[in-house]
Amino acid sequence: MKLLHPATPSPRRRGSALLVSFLILMVLLAIVHQLSTTTSAGGKVARNDVAMTAMDLAIESALLRVYETLKTDAESAGMAEGGSGAPGTPGEDLGGELPGADPAAGGEEEAGATDSREDEWAGVDRTTINEVELRIFIQDEDSKINLLGMLTEDEEEADKVYERVRRVLDLFREDTAEDVDGGEADRLANAIREFMTQRVDQDLPKGALLTDDEEERDRGLPISLRELMAIEPFYEELFRDFRDEDGTIIHSLGSFLTVWSSVGTFQEMINARNEAAGADEEPAEGGEEDPAEPPAGDESGTPTSSSGDEPAAAGGGRVNVNTAPPVVLKALMDERDVRYRWWDEVIEYRNLEEESEDGEEEELDPILDEYGEEVVPLQIFDNLEELAEVPDWEDLEPITRTEIEGLLTVESHVFSIFITARRSTSNRDTGGAWLDSPEQAREAEDRGDTLVRTVRSVVWRREGQDGWEIVPLIRWEVLDHVPFEVLDYPEEDR
Repeated sequence: MKLLHPATPSPRRRGSALLVSFLILMVLLAIVHQLSTTTSAGGKVARNDVAMTAMDLAIESALLRVYETLKTDAESAGMAEGGSGAPGTPGEDLGGELPGADPAAGGEEEAGATDSREDEWAGVDRTTINEVELRIFIQDEDSKINLLGMLTEDEEEADKVYERVRRVLDLFREDTAEDVDGGEADRLANAIREFMTQRVDQDLPKGALLTDDEEERDRGLPISLRELMAIEPFYEELFRDFRDEDGTIIHSLGSFLTVWSSVGTFQEMINARNEAAGADEEPAEGGEEDPAEPPAGDESGTPTSSSGDEPAAAGGGRVNVNTAPPVVLKALMDERDVRYRWWDEVIEYRNLEEESEDGEEEELDPILDEYGEEVVPLQIFDNLEELAEVPDWEDLEPITRTEIEGLLTVESHVFSIFITARRSTSNRDTGGAWLDSPEQAREAEDRGDTLVRTVRSVVWRREGQDGWEIVPLIRWEVLDHVPFEVLDYPEEDR
């Protein structure tokens, strides 16, 4: 009888089943890992979307709060109706400095209407809304030089504004690794002037604006300073605040130049044009309405930046002596006419500690900075007459003193509101890191475990029929950088 023995597998096939099983297991593990990763990533994206929505809502809440603060500040300042801050005729609205008008008419300051860094709206504040950390920073556009002054009909005044802009470009990053030399400042200033006065020949398309005039097709009014980024020789870094390799803060052009500080309504612009043309033109027969006239009921009109025949101040508008950065003040006039040392004395004056009246100290709640440290109240220029208290004021020539007074003001009406929202995405508790010290704030900003969103809103504070109102010029703009405050005496390692 023949015995049957189980077949012995070939040595070449030994372990193949185990290998196949192992490969299948690895494939399953890869699929499970991919599903886990995809699900986890989707969950993180969803959580980030929820966080960004919460941040946007917190920013909106902060914006509404700032709007109320600006209105309250105007009401408490006691600005009289018809002053340089109240919209009346275009000349009244901007100091009576229309091209061809008498600069002395309507250019006086109203007593009590003063804006400074000592106001509630000024400076940097930090707060928390719904676990979202917010940094609120407000710049008044009246502290900057307005580019639109280069479009005024008075060529001499337009050239003066050009020189001021050129000096700002030469000074605003001096003594830093990103310094702009004199030759580059000339090229940049020329590019700005050509961009606004030769738009027909520009490669960049010109958008249709309410301020367009068919008789002045070469003129183009930028609605934002960042429009210049699209032309040579400008580049993106000029429009961003950042730290260099050594940690030094580098400020953007937007901290010193503006296109928003000279504004008026559409109706005021039309009235100014009609008034300028009325002396030479007879009314149309049949009493037909001006086709450019807005419909009835549009008295407040649409806010517009202005120049030329519109209500733009000759020389680019006045600069608030209480809030203007040192670079702006020193760029207002040639150093041969007004030495930088005198402007240093102006800056020193507004940094002296405020003395209480009659030597009595009022018991008030201390003012705290963004890190909770007490801030000493500083004195301000309540009016331009206080310039006489600055040393060497009387040594200036009378014509120079008059010109300085014509370039300065103590009021602000247009404000840029920067709100940076931050929310941690780390598992560890980092709440409040922004509120302790500059060092911890920088550490938190550099850690990279937070969602950060910076939004700018530009508003015009004007007096309407029902009291003070906030008119948005730019309601909501997301920025790619966090702005820094320009200090008179910057601290190291801030």
